[in-house]
Amino acid sequence: MEKHTYRYFCFFCLASLILLFAISCSGSAEEPSEPETPTTPADEYTYLNVEYRKWQNGTFQSWTTADSRETRIIDNMNRYAPSGDYSRTAWGGRIGLQPSSVTGKEGFFRVAYCGGRAYLLDPDNGAVILHGIQHVRPGESTAHQKAFITKYGSEARWSEVTGKMLADNHINYISYGSNRIEAFPVAVRANLLTPKTQKIAYAETLYLLRTFMWDMTKNLGYAFDDDKYNRLVLLFEPTFAAYIDNLVQEKSALFAGDKHFIGYYLDNELPFASYQNGDPVKGIELKHFLSLPDRYKAARIYAEKFMQERGIASSAAISKKDQEDFRGAVSDYYYQLATTTVRRHDAEHLILGTRLHDWSKYNQKVVEACARYCDVVSVNYYGRWQPETDFLANLKVWCGAKPFLVSEFYTKAEDASYQGVKYVNTEGGGWLVRTQKNRGEFHQNFCLRLLETQNCVGWVHFEYNDGYASDGSASNKGIVSLEYEPYESFLSYVRQLNLAVYPLIDYYDAKQ
Repeated sequence: MEKHTYRYFCFFCLASLILLFAISCSGSAEEPSEPETPTTPADEYTYLNVEYRKWQNGTFQSWTTADSRETRIIDNMNRYAPSGDYSRTAWGGRIGLQPSSVTGKEGFFRVAYCGGRAYLLDPDNGAVILHGIQHVRPGESTAHQKAFITKYGSEARWSEVTGKMLADNHINYISYGSNRIEAFPVAVRANLLTPKTQKIAYAETLYLLRTFMWDMTKNLGYAFDDDKYNRLVLLFEPTFAAYIDNLVQEKSALFAGDKHFIGYYLDNELPFASYQNGDPVKGIELKHFLSLPDRYKAARIYAEKFMQERGIASSAAISKKDQEDFRGAVSDYYYQLATTTVRRHDAEHLILGTRLHDWSKYNQKVVEACARYCDVVSVNYYGRWQPETDFLANLKVWCGAKPFLVSEFYTKAEDASYQGVKYVNTEGGGWLVRTQKNRGEFHQNFCLRLLETQNCVGWVHFEYNDGYASDGSASNKGIVSLEYEPYESFLSYVRQLNLAVYPLIDYYDAKQ
């Protein structure tokens, strides 16, 4: 009985195999089916929520994610796939793009448009987007100096280690950042500007108006009341034009023939505009100019002449349009005078604007005046988790054919400490996040949105060192701590972004 059952079982299995084979052959005789179409992720980004705190009205606000709920990072870009390898110059510039327009002197850094996107052309004609660090120099506080001696012992050793770190993180731009403009000292220049086989660019600030203000006691016999009057009234001092001409003639000689040097910021964060014209000291205000004392009568006369030419009978008759037109006139006066002076003494390097800050960067008249005369419009960008869409759209219109550069931005992390004590982190403009990883997420989110525009030629993180004030309070601005230890978790995000700039550009440009 068992053998009989076994035969039936074997027969059944054999029949099943024959049937399956027949079905398979029948199917293969038909037309092949269409391959499955790869699916595109429905969402371009998987966003992060990153907690942050604003520093506002002298205190930290509560932790929130109100503005950070759409934080982008490269690893969470669902449709982005890095494109192929790119040929690059020693400066990191992309080879092979064909410029449609170029401004500047050949052999030095120039402004160019390639395929509708703004770049800087490096001295070897590579198309560059700057990704940099400001104030790359040893810290001056007691805490910095103590750590410097212990860790390095000499500027030569410090610059060797720091140059390697810059190259390893694919940073292609730095600044020295003295209060009065100077080039990188000879002792550190080679290690910082040509680490390994890489070349690094730099730019510095002339501080035309600020230096004039600082030297007023020496030159004019009295100090400027900076807390009482808008410092832009000094533009009209009879000695100002001659003073800055001498200053530029002297300082431009430091950079003559220097191919690493991109060019000059004219000044830093000049008070062109205050919020809703609420503070005449922090913004150009026609009534403020009209009320100036005799000591600054040249600026008052300029305002009175403006009133006469416009037929404005009195201060009470000044309209909002009159006020904005006056702001535009003063801005135009400054940028025309300053750029003419610089170009008279230096035809090799670019003029990078004035690092517009706060409400000045949101003012159409100011940005238009800057773009009219400068090669690049620079903005120091704080108080936002990411660039505002409407502001970026305005910059495209206001800047016209000129690109813009974010010359300062950063955020701080709560986890930074010095000798076991957490930083207070109250100094500076950056918001506060919880960790160095969160700093990296902020950095990528901010810069990805800049790359999405086509008229931004780069960004500069503020700054190299963490800050340390005389009262012992520390702030986490740096890419290295007070003890010169690199923040590797933060830098890993910086490095990933810097390496991916050109593939990301191709991705965003293909979308547009």
